[in-house]
Amino acid sequence: MRSIAIFGYGYVAKFLIKEFLSENKVIVVTRYPEDVKDQNVSVIHFDDCLPEVDGIISTIPPIDGADPVLEKYSPTCWTAYCSSTSVYGDHQADWVTEESLCSPSNKRSRQRLEIERKWIALPKACVLRIAGIYGPGRSVFEQLGTASAKRIDKPGHVFSRIHVEDIAGFSHLAFSNKLTGIYNLADNFPAPSRAIVEYACDLLGKNYPLLVSLDQANLSPMAFEFYQDCKKVNAEKIATHGYRIKFKNYIDGLEDIVKRYSQ
Repeated sequence: MRSIAIFGYGYVAKFLIKEFLSENKVIVVTRYPEDVKDQNVSVIHFDDCLPEVDGIISTIPPIDGADPVLEKYSPTCWTAYCSSTSVYGDHQADWVTEESLCSPSNKRSRQRLEIERKWIALPKACVLRIAGIYGPGRSVFEQLGTASAKRIDKPGHVFSRIHVEDIAGFSHLAFSNKLTGIYNLADNFPAPSRAIVEYACDLLGKNYPLLVSLDQANLSPMAFEFYQDCKKVNAEKIATHGYRIKFKNYIDGLEDIVKRYSQ
């Protein structure tokens, strides 16, 4: 049985744990070991020594512009770093591939790109550029349950997305095959945010929330930043390694979430 160390214990990490546990020993590395509820994993504090492992996946975002994992470790085993498609910046609704120009448009994304370059310089490294993440417990359905739910009308603007189970599925394949290089993770079905809101309402039999312009939406500074970039993320590269997206679009993903909630 091979061993995999997963740094962080957030939303994505919990699905990685579920994906890896059936075939691998899983070690969770976190500053908050007491929060780990999975009984079948080993847990170590971030400041403790990491035992020898066959692979590392880091889900930890930059902290004050630095990567805490690389600040502490210099891995020589296979590694994967969970990054973001925000590193591409704005491509005015054009498609981007792993070879496209990266021109991040905000400080946070520039930090991501710099950290990516440090990870990819490692001897056996894989960088996962992840589009907008959704899945059970983290989707438009949670937004619809709040008074602030709205549809934002910005003509021509689209987002790319990826279901969290596809992040976990490809990560497992990448680890099993020791893939290296950069990979986009997206469902190849970019769509405007209002389309997702409207389809979720249709599934629940709810009225659509108010349609507003971006200027009227009263978004947080971080949320507003997401609307400043527009690109369509091409993730065909993962298919060349045999991975087939489980949730090919937001329609499949949202319908699956509804089914889970109704069980």
